Amino acid sequence: MVDILTTILGIFISIIASFCFNFGIVLQKKGLKEGSEIKIEEGVRNLYNTFKEFSKNKSWLSGTLLGLIGMIPYAIAMGLVGIVVVQPLMSIGLLFFVISAVKMLNEKITYYEIIAIGILIVSPILIALAGITNIFIDLYQFVIPFIIFLSPLFVLGIGFYFLSKQKRGTQFEGMFLMFIGAILYSIGAIFTNILAQAFTEANIFPLFFWEILFGIFWFDYLHLWMFISSWGMLVFYISSVIFLQSALQKSKALTIVPIQNTIMLIIPIIAGLFVFNQTFQNLILFLVALVLILISTISLSRFQVKIELIQTDG
Repeated sequence: MVDILTTILGIFISIIASFCFNFGIVLQKKGLKEGSEIKIEEGVRNLYNTFKEFSKNKSWLSGTLLGLIGMIPYAIAMGLVGIVVVQPLMSIGLLFFVISAVKMLNEKITYYEIIAIGILIVSPILIALAGITNIFIDLYQFVIPFIIFLSPLFVLGIGFYFLSKQKRGTQFEGMFLMFIGAILYSIGAIFTNILAQAFTEANIFPLFFWEILFGIFWFDYLHLWMFISSWGMLVFYISSVIFLQSALQKSKALTIVPIQNTIMLIIPIIAGLFVFNQTFQNLILFLVALVLILISTISLSRFQVKIELIQTDG
């Protein structure tokens, strides 16, 4: 049982982490507006040069470093009070983001958007109250369900990529790129869970990182999964950053960030239900939250479309 002081400390540290993440995004957006356009279709070399340019921008670099620094209090808070307490506070941290985006980026927000964003803030709290069980992955049994689960995500990602190319130069492009980035990030989070399970079962010393990155050469099942999941985690996290940064550059931050945060929360949870045999103590509460999330996400997306149509007609 977590004592009151530990809970208070965990909540306080969670708020610090949330501030770092959300204020970091605002600073990144400010830097992205000042730099060259991120052109994913022009290949790795162009992306390298573009992000090298961004690394010299004080706003973008400060935002990126702030996000990385936020991982420290986030990890500490997770250890103190667990995901059930931390994740809703991450969502509430969107309030920092909304205020900062309005003040620093001069983005306008309507009552319509405030309601939709408010629902996206409350929904993770409902999911936490629904009481999902801890993840325990059977590394022998989950492979086929995992492949089945990933297949439609890859299809969606490819579909959104072609749609983004068709809508090149419009704010639709940013919306589609955001969906791709959120999907890739979610897959990276799923691989993180697999890595944690394999690492625990293998019971290796933490500093022996080469057993993780090059585990295929140990020729056993646990090392194989550490190898697959570690490289999968790195590849999907890094690729997600490229798409999410491009989306942030091309679209209104107040519209896409709440949606992407929600997607990155929901997909791993759905994977937990269908692949890793997690359950909710209150399934109805989770379903209510899911419906609210879908309504709010669709509403914000349609609002973004209307803005684009108005700008195009103008």
